[in-house]
Amino acid sequence: MPILSPTFVFLLLNLSLALAAPSSSCADISSLVPFLRAYSSSLSDHFYTTDVSEMNNNALAGGVYALEGDSAFLWSTPQPGTVPLFRLYNEKSTDHFYTMSSDELPEMMENGWAYDTAPNHTAGYVYPYSICGAAPIYRLFNPTIVDHFYTMDVAESQNAVKTGYQDQGIAGFAILPAANGNVVQSSAVPYLLPSAVTASPESQVSASSSSDCANNANAIPLLRAFSSTGKDHFYTTNSTEMNVVAIAEDVYSFEGDATFLWSTQETSTVPLYRLYSQTASDHFYTIDANETSEAIASGYAFDTDSHIAGYVYPYSICGASPMYRLYSSSSSDHFYTMSQAESQSASASGYILEGIVGFALLPSVDGQPQTATVSASPLLLPASLEPSAVSIPSSSSSESGFPTTIAVGPTISFSSNPGSISATSISGHSTNKAIPQSAVSLCGAFGVYMLVAARTTAMFSIF
Repeated sequence: MPILSPTFVFLLLNLSLALAAPSSSCADISSLVPFLRAYSSSLSDHFYTTDVSEMNNNALAGGVYALEGDSAFLWSTPQPGTVPLFRLYNEKSTDHFYTMSSDELPEMMENGWAYDTAPNHTAGYVYPYSICGAAPIYRLFNPTIVDHFYTMDVAESQNAVKTGYQDQGIAGFAILPAANGNVVQSSAVPYLLPSAVTASPESQVSASSSSDCANNANAIPLLRAFSSTGKDHFYTTNSTEMNVVAIAEDVYSFEGDATFLWSTQETSTVPLYRLYSQTASDHFYTIDANETSEAIASGYAFDTDSHIAGYVYPYSICGASPMYRLYSSSSSDHFYTMSQAESQSASASGYILEGIVGFALLPSVDGQPQTATVSASPLLLPASLEPSAVSIPSSSSSESGFPTTIAVGPTISFSSNPGSISATSISGHSTNKAIPQSAVSLCGAFGVYMLVAARTTAMFSIF
């Protein structure tokens, strides 16, 4: 499968985080409405609305636009944790534009876009980050035909890039219309929604089965520990390794269940490789085989027989949420969390956000690790799950999980290196407010999206 080439890199993810404070509550799922999508081949414009009458009477009437289906589920009124998705239109270019960034609005207006007829200038309300099972809405732009395109389907976004669209990042987070993000022509229902804010599988609503999803019944906790002396975060699904090797020797302190993933490969999942540098005293996890090779060349080595910590999704499907990767150069420590609040705190203490290492199941509604392992269960599981994933199987590996032979090399941080930076998609049109993502190769099979928050100071000169 071809690799996506992103248009924008090295941008500040915290812009989106500032739009909404971290919240442990979810929006009301009973208020969700379909985000209808239509396309006009004559105008070269994608149009999105939650208003059925507007779609039928204005867009579809006269055959100017053709309905393509339900592209997402979002909210028509403000909800806890959500932000407005503003809607603008450029009459000259016949292009609809959607953004959750109020800073981006004046830039677009300076270049010909104006508020459209949507109430309160808003197309709907979305999450500014992944919480409560929300998945990314990807934003793309074709400068040749001047068309902004929004989709939750990774495959569709990749196909769009082949036809001249540029990857502009993530416009917001909403609820998937289908397991793989595909638009649904009719009878769409939100995919994998909680009926209550809880991590108990008994409270989850049922979901239609999909051949695209891994078996949630097989999901197990990825345990997390931290060594204050070695300044190292350590993650494993092996309870024996955690208890006997890491904690018992008073080297690490247990911090809880970081996420839920799979110990064996299942549908749509890819390996999460695990490496360790004895020189840096740093554990490193990645789904990118090329990045693994770079790490080994720089002094890291596999520290399990299988080389793998577990299996995750390479992008958001089936209710999976991002696992963020951060790095501290002062302590030579890679840190992984699903909590936005924890990510922000780490950034304030000197960590640099390197991106998303993969997508897995939330351990709690806000991504915070659960410390009570015996009662922990993944958030957003179908009600049909029996039994819940509450136990942690021990690995059959006979080795300790820590390296015995390590090649010595310089300590490095493995952030994306995309090369040149483009700040505009058309002349004078800055589009740097969408969450950027950079694709890296994954054994020729999948694309994984990396959000990079480095070198942001220099980028503010274009805002």
